[in-house]
Amino acid sequence: MGRKPLDKERVNDPYIKETWVKELATLYLQHGLGKFTMDKIAKKLNISKATLYKYFSSKDEIIDAVVQYKIQEIITFEDLLVDDNIDFSERFFEIIKTASIMLAEISGQFLHDTKVKHPELFVKMDTFSDRALYAAEKFYQQGIEAGVLNDIDPKILALTDKMFIQAVSNPKFLQEHNISVKEAFDNYFLMKSKGIFK
Repeated sequence: MGRKPLDKERVNDPYIKETWVKELATLYLQHGLGKFTMDKIAKKLNISKATLYKYFSSKDEIIDAVVQYKIQEIITFEDLLVDDNIDFSERFFEIIKTASIMLAEISGQFLHDTKVKHPELFVKMDTFSDRALYAAEKFYQQGIEAGVLNDIDPKILALTDKMFIQAVSNPKFLQEHNISVKEAFDNYFLMKSKGIFK
């Protein structure tokens, strides 16, 4: 059993932690949560395990930081939804491009591992889907009022987005249909854009 770090040994440098979390996020999102021990994480970061423990007390703390990092990306993404300085049509397709890049990182294995091994974090991510639903509804309403979108109930438009996200958040769905999160997203919004724009 490894030595537990003393409180006085802990280092709180937000810049270093953020840099490491960004690097580790790519690994976790692509390969899942089960393959990386603290030894392997330290090796990936090219630091000693003792140094790693000065910044993170456990693997679970690192995983939590990665999930928080993705949630913060979602919050930043919401800012684009309400940016009236960008033409609505341009904003819609910019949102699709941005979301596609964000989702390209997420593997079915990561979703499975989070749901099974860290259900509290999966619930945290799911809670933000409700927040995104409200933001999407307002976005669609704005497009309808601007005369850019067909007059379809914005609640229904937003709800179909949520149902789609829930479907692709299920690793079994992705495996059964042999499709990645990004492929599902790209096809869904291509189909949707052709149906809602005037």
